Amino acid sequence: MIGAQLIAQALKAQNVSVVFGIVGIPVVEIGEALIASGIKFIAFRNEQAASYAASAWGYITGTPGVCLVVSGPGIVNALSGIVNAKANRWPLVVIGGSCETSLELDQVDFCKPHTKFSAKPNSPQHIPSLIQRGFSIATNGVPGAVYLDFPADYITCDLTSHVQKPLSSWYLNPTTANNESIHDAAITLLDAKSPLVIIGKGAAYSRAENDICELVDLLNIPFLPTPMGKGVVPDSHKLNVSAA
Repeated sequence: MIGAQLIAQALKAQNVSVVFGIVGIPVVEIGEALIASGIKFIAFRNEQAASYAASAWGYITGTPGVCLVVSGPGIVNALSGIVNAKANRWPLVVIGGSCETSLELDQVDFCKPHTKFSAKPNSPQHIPSLIQRGFSIATNGVPGAVYLDFPADYITCDLTSHVQKPLSSWYLNPTTANNESIHDAAITLLDAKSPLVIIGKGAAYSRAENDICELVDLLNIPFLPTPMGKGVVPDSHKLNVSAA
């Protein structure tokens, strides 16, 4: 087994079924290993489009979209999708290869300002744990983008012995507002003279339609859905003011 095969196994352990991207040096072996493991690889002509597709997958499915890119210009081109995922709070995991040359971009530092987590494994044996951690971070709390960097020698090295087994799938740890914040919000709503509920994409992403419908009906408050919040409460509801 080589490092690329371990990466594919670790992605399978995270229930990845589709990867978007472009293969080239030094990630050719990763692309081959993905296909051999049964993961569908959807090839693009530009990393920007691939990263957008992966981030859209994260939004639609609620699970991290995965994008595979080459080193240098590949990760620079993918930055558009990374920033898009960050701004929209969509789970995205970008996997890139890196070459140890003096002219190579430090891709981990380059991605840090735009991601929730950007790192490379300390050794090839730590590939599974890094991938599991990346998927968990991309999804839990406020969803967002993660960048995982794999040096070329890690991708092709022989890991027949002394390799860490792929770990179980990432887990979702739901978070809620603290009781004090909920109490303050309730008091504000009850004291408001002309309250208006603005329903955003976060409500749609968190599948909060039942709770919000109950809130609107209970307090008889008009609501305004944003473009990506439409459908949380039916447009036909009598308290919908979007037509105004």
